Formats: sequence, structure tokens, C-alpha cells
Amino acid sequence: MPTTTVTINDTRVLAEIADCIARSKKAIVVTGAGISTNCGIPDFRSQDGLYNLVKSRYPSSVVKGRDLFDSVLFSDPTSTQLFYTFISSLRNEIIRVKDTTPTHKFIRKMSESGRLLRCYTQNIDGLEEREGMTTNLALGKGKRKRPSTVLAGVVDSEEEKGCQVVQLHGDLKNLRCTQCQGLCKYDKERVESLLDGTPPECPVCAGKDKARRENGKRGTKVGSLRPNIVLYGEEHPLAEKIGSLTSADLRSNPDIMIILGTSLKVFGLKRIVREFARAVHARGGKVIYVNNTPAAYSTWKDIIDYHVDMDCDAWVADVKKRRFDIWERQLTLDLG
Repeated sequence: MPTTTVTINDTRVLAEIADCIARSKKAIVVTGAGISTNCGIPDFRSQDGLYNLVKSRYPSSVVKGRDLFDSVLFSDPTSTQLFYTFISSLRNEIIRVKDTTPTHKFIRKMSESGRLLRCYTQNIDGLEEREGMTTNLALGKGKRKRPSTVLAGVVDSEEEKGCQVVQLHGDLKNLRCTQCQGLCKYDKERVESLLDGTPPECPVCAGKDKARRENGKRGTKVGSLRPNIVLYGEEHPLAEKIGSLTSADLRSNPDIMIILGTSLKVFGLKRIVREFARAVHARGGKVIYVNNTPAAYSTWKDIIDYHVDMDCDAWVADVKKRRFDIWERQLTLDLG
């Protein structure tokens, strides 16, 4: 069936959607930038947006705001400098965010109530971690649990939680070496260097190079540190782990998919959404898309069941009003 558009006035359909979520046991959540805008992160594209403020420092650059997340920018030294300054400035703005949005809290509650199978996000802000959710892909799929009256107050370990939020485009917690692919933490000197448009050198590579030279051997190439995010045209360095998680989640037969605050234009995300939608529909479940603007109708009309034409936080408030039980923490029993 074609997508049904739902507005704040369609109370009956909104109630049906809220009931579907309350009944769900294996929900897939997919998120984009629209879930974070209400927490004060400056937008990229307005006249006073972060991109224009940064670009004023590089007047000779011809790179457009939408190209700042495309790997082609590395082909030009000026656009590369602009990228480092922009991402570092964005990171500073995210650090200043005082709290997450109601949508982030809703996703956490879905997890705590045993309804969330996994969240896949395009965002690099890492705000889910502030809600106590894990993003480490090395943790794997974790252990599924079901509601019970046993084990009150028991907090799951990270190993039991697994990777609850898959960051499809990387993160701003770490820097990655362009040579050895090793990860390093941000520190004051590295942040200042990147804000000036200059990537710091990799300490691991530099150490190996120095040791070889001191032993009279030929030096090795020293890589530079770049933000650990994945640009368009690049493969995620942990793509294999992400593939393992998506495969495991598809085998788990998800019963609903909630897509929040994304335009659904990125190729890799489109493929993931189609695969999960197929699995959800096979179980008779629904695909719910919440965004202020519709996705391309010709592409998604037979995949998305409901387009909720609302701000994500406003929709979450509506769901909470209708089904507060989703916000009530359920106790869990290990399935083994």
C-alpha cells in the first residue's frame, strides 16, 4: 500500500502508531540529524550557520556546505583545511550541548523497556552515549532479554548490552591515522591544530619512525590524524562489524522500524532501510517515518507505511501522552 501521510490532527492513526510501538518487541530505529537539532547544535546551511562562519576564514575555497562530508574535498588543500576547521568547530559546539532531546530519551526508553533491537544512526554527535547507550561495535549484538518480574534493579554490563547504537558515519570521540588507521584521543593541542586547519601527526607512526631512525634504519611514513568520521565515497573502517550486526538483526525478525529525522537520501542508508523494511513487513509489522518533510515518494511509497509529518520531539511527546507505559522501565530475565 502507498504511504499514508499523518499529521497532528490524525488522532486515530497516531493512536494506532503508538499502540504498534507499545506492542513491539524487536524495534529497529534509524536516525538522522533531525533528532539533534532541538538541542542547540547550530545548523550547517543557514546564513549564520556554522559552515558560513567557518568558510569566512577560507574565502578562496569553492567547496559547498553539502560537500563538506564528501571525500572529494581531500583533493584540494584549501577545502581540506576548511574541513578540519569545520569539524573541530562542530565538535566544540556539540560539547557545549547541555542535554539531549526527548527523541534521544525515547530511544533509551525503548531499550530499557526491552523493545529496541538496535538503533542505526547517521549522526556523529554521539548524544546517545549521554543517555547511557553503547556505541562500541566491538561489543557485538549483546544479549536479548524479555520482560519479567525477576532481577529487579540489575544493570546490564556493556557486554550484555552489546552495541546498542551503530554509528554509520563514525564519531567525534576519536581521531584516526591516515596511515596506520590507529585511533587517538583528542587533546588540547590536537584540537587547536585542527581548528587552524592543520592535521596533527600520528604519535604511533612518529614513534615507530623515530625508533627505526635511531637504530640506523630507513624511516617510515608518518600519518596525520583526521576526525574518525566516514565521508561520502569512503568505506567505514569497521564495515565488516556493521555488516555482522545488520545480518544478526535481520535474522532476529524485527517487528517494527521507526525512522526519525533523516531525508533518506544516502545510498548506504537506503539499502539498510530497504532490507529492514522487507524483514518487518514479512512479520506484518509497520515502517514509520517521522520527519518534517516527506521522503521521495517514488522511491519509498511501497516501503514506508506511515509518514508522520511532525517534528520528532513533538511526535515523541504525542506518543508519550498516548502510551506512557513505554516510558515505564520493565524488569528483565536473561534468555541465555
